[in-house]
Formats: sequence, structure tokens, C-alpha cells
Amino acid sequence: MARIVSVVGVTMAVVAVMAPRSALSQTDHAADGHSHASAPVSCTTLASPPWTGLPDADRLQFASLQQTMAALRTPEAARAAGFQPALGNIPGMGVHYVNSARGRDPVNIDEPDHLMFSSVDGREQLVGAAFVFVDVPDTDEPIPFQSELATWHDHPQFADEGRTLHMLHVWFIPSSNGPFAGLNFWLPYHSAGIATPSSCWMADEADANRIQNVSFALVPPSARRGPEALQRYEARQAERSELLAALDAAALAVDHDAWVAAADVFLADLTQVERRTVEVLLSRLNMAQMSSRERGGNSN
Repeated sequence: MARIVSVVGVTMAVVAVMAPRSALSQTDHAADGHSHASAPVSCTTLASPPWTGLPDADRLQFASLQQTMAALRTPEAARAAGFQPALGNIPGMGVHYVNSARGRDPVNIDEPDHLMFSSVDGREQLVGAAFVFVDVPDTDEPIPFQSELATWHDHPQFADEGRTLHMLHVWFIPSSNGPFAGLNFWLPYHSAGIATPSSCWMADEADANRIQNVSFALVPPSARRGPEALQRYEARQAERSELLAALDAAALAVDHDAWVAAADVFLADLTQVERRTVEVLLSRLNMAQMSSRERGGNSN
């Protein structure tokens, strides 16, 4: 089975995920249901390492993988080891650092093809990794973990006809939706310097929707939109300092009602353009974390 995945190919995949709506033809319907990217997990055993809710074998695999990756915990170390950033910060994923040479080898639990970096406590940190390969949609490539939470998601349009690009994320830091979530909604909170809400609140659909919308509303505009867009974003965030402080305080106090109230005020303050941007990003990226079977055959 071929696993040749070039940096260019992966970059194209992420570019398309982030592309404007007019650039893609599929219908956005990921928000209509849970993909494995957004399904809730136990907030007591699967919200943060050491992931005590996983089978023993998986916890040992995670421990071994993190030990192996310890030498690559900085972007500089990752580059020196042959990993190169494919794109900028992707909401809920961070920056993918891709090792194209590893993409030619069989899946190896101790040698992920991608490393994911994101800003935590003001500096870029290794927050996760990903395994990537190309095969037919109904691949027989075994998942390198026992947990049912671990599933391949895929991108059919980034492989030759009849095949698809398969991927699995693993997280080394607390994750909004568990150790294998396609998206970690805590990352934008970390980057913004705001405390994350309680993982237990993700079990309620309305709360989860608020958490996801606030998360993506905290994401600054991409560099492709130019410095003016970033300046406008920074000015709006400065104007919203009290709203952001209320979110932070409620999360630190684990005060659900106060956080919901603060989130509703914050989201109501978004401009129409900001709301639309959040809506499109959530829909597009949630769909991108599904398998072809979950999407009903639609490509993404």
C-alpha cells in the first residue's frame, strides 16, 4: 500500500479546507451532527493526559510516543529533524510540521508523519502529532490504537482517483474532545491567553456549540488577509477586553452559568462578517475531520 504523501499535497489539502466557500462545491453539513472531531468524551478520564479512560495498551503507546517526541518539543528541533511547517495556524489544530520522508514508510506509532505546534503560555509548543497515508477509502490499514475513539478521517480529493488521504490526530495536551479529536477547541483559548471552559460542559450540545463558536471567534485572521485585517482584529479584541476578562474569570471559577452568560454577550458582540467567518470555519473544519463514510461519500 502506498503512503507517499508530499508536503505539497498536504499543504493543498489544508489550503482547500481553509478556502473561501466559493472555491469548494460540496455542501457544508458537518454542523448537522457529530463527527469524531466534535463528539463528547468523558470529562474525567478522557479530557487530558494521561488519558486514564483509554485501554492500558493505548496509554502505554501514548507514553512511549511522548517520550520519543520529547526531543522534538520545539519548532527548531522539529525542523532539524526534517519536519517543515506546511501552512500557518489552522484553528483547532495549530501548525502542521510535515516530514515527507516518513510519509513513504508504513505507519509507525513511534514515528508520526506530522507534528502539531501551537501557542501555549506565550510560546510555540508541541501539542500533538498525526499519522498520514494514502489508500482506498475502505482502508485495511490498522489503527495503531485499540480505543474506538481512534478513527481515520480522510480527504478523497487529495489522492489519485479511487484513493484518499487518511489521517489520525493524537494530542499531548488537554483536548476538548479527547486524545484523538480531529479538532482541539482549547487551542485558540490558549493562544488568546484565556482559560479554557470545563471539559464537562462539552457533554451538553448547546454548551459545546458555544464553546466551539467562542473558540473560533478568538482566532486571528490569516496572514493571507493582510496586515490591515490583523490590525482590525487586534483593535476589536482590545475593545472587548472586559468581555474576554469575563470569559476568563468564569472559566477559572468553573462557573457554568457565568461562563454561558459571558459567552453569549461575547458572541452577540461579533460583527456579521465575524459570525459568518466562524460559521464557515466550523462547518468546513468539522467536515474535514470526518471519514468518507461519515460524509456519505462527499469529498473534502
